[in-house]
Amino acid sequence: MAHRAWSEVEEEILLTNLTSLVDQGVWQAENGFHPGYLGVLENEMRVSFPEAGIKEHHIEGKIKKWKRDYFYLDAILQVPGFGWNPNENKLVVETEVWNEFVRTRPQLRTLRDKEFPNYHRWGHCFVRQEN
Repeated sequence: MAHRAWSEVEEEILLTNLTSLVDQGVWQAENGFHPGYLGVLENEMRVSFPEAGIKEHHIEGKIKKWKRDYFYLDAILQVPGFGWNPNENKLVVETEVWNEFVRTRPQLRTLRDKEFPNYHRWGHCFVRQEN
């Protein structure tokens, strides 16, 4: 299956719709979301982008990527020497600390200079909210 390129507007609408499901309080399960949430999101995306052909598997792939990035960042921010720049939405770390860190985690190398403007919104969606 080919990777789908998402526009910023499509991503924004998807994240807004996902956040809305979380805020409704009925879609979040113990370890994710209840069955059917992808269909709800697909319908919402079809309303906003009728010609885009965004299907459940596209949405699922995008959400998995967001979730993976969120939990990577969350774990990294627990490591001494790492911080967060809220103005640039980026990790903050000295080069020496970063080089030592990625020596054992090379798959995370691309996260250093990347902006994550939705980091906190992802946390709202992916971290189980206590009632």
